[in-house]
Amino acid sequence: MAKFLITLDPDHPEHLTQALAQTTGSEIVALEREGRTLYVACRRAGLTTAMIGTVHLLNGPLPTGENAALTLEGEGRNPEAARASRAFTRHLTPAGLHVDGTWRARCEAWQARLKAAQSGERLLGEYPDAEGYVGYNAEGKRAFELDARRFLKAVQRHLGWKGTVHWNPGGIAVSGEMTAHLAPDGSDTGVFIEVSACGLWMPRQASPSGVGIMWRVEPLAGQDRWAHEYRNRWASWMLPATQLAQDMRAALPPEHVDTQVA
Repeated sequence: MAKFLITLDPDHPEHLTQALAQTTGSEIVALEREGRTLYVACRRAGLTTAMIGTVHLLNGPLPTGENAALTLEGEGRNPEAARASRAFTRHLTPAGLHVDGTWRARCEAWQARLKAAQSGERLLGEYPDAEGYVGYNAEGKRAFELDARRFLKAVQRHLGWKGTVHWNPGGIAVSGEMTAHLAPDGSDTGVFIEVSACGLWMPRQASPSGVGIMWRVEPLAGQDRWAHEYRNRWASWMLPATQLAQDMRAALPPEHVDTQVA
C-alpha cells in the first residue's frame, strides 16, 4: 500500500495524473473519482491493472501546494471500494495469473445494480461517502434524490395511477425525502409512499446508505386516518418497483382498484 501527498486542482487535473504516474511507475490510462475514492488504471509491462485510492483532504494546503493525502492499494488486495464503472474496467487486462478477478467481479455486480437503478426498477441504495446515513454530504444527497425519484416514478408507471412525486430536500444535516401520493381515477383511497435515508429509525433493514421505504394506504374522503388499514408499512429497500406496486394494489379495497397492470 502506497501513501503520499497530492494536489487536487479541478482546473489542472493533469497534475494528479502526473503524480500518479510518477508514484506508480506506470502509464495512467484511466482515472475515475467517486467522493473520496479514486480508481486508477495503471499500464505497466504490457498489463493494465487497477489501483484503488482513498483521498484524505488536508485542513489546508501545504507550503509546497499539496492539499490531500492519498493511500493506494492494488486490486489484488480486494479493497472494499468496488464501484468502478464499466467505462473504467474495460481498460483492464483480462484477469489471469496476475490477478484473481475478485475485485473486478464485485465491480461487475455494482455495474449491474447501477443499470437496474437507472431504469428505476430497483433502488441503488448506496451513494458516495454515505455509509449508513446521507447528511452533510451534497454529492451523496443529490445521488439519493435521483435514485429515489426514478424508483417512485417507476412504481407510479407500474400502477398506472395519477398523482405526484415530490422531493423535500430538508436541511444540510439530513438526507431529504422523496414522497408520492397516488390513487386510481375516481377512488376515495390511494397510497402514500416515502423513500428516505434515515436508517437508524427504520424497523426493517436499511440499505448500506440508510435508505428505506415506508408506505401506507391513504384515505381521501374523510375516513378515519387512524384505522388499522391506514397504518404505516415498511418495504425492503431491495423490493423491485413492480412488486411494490403489486403490494399496493392488493392493499386497496377491491372496489377501488382498477384491473389494468402497467
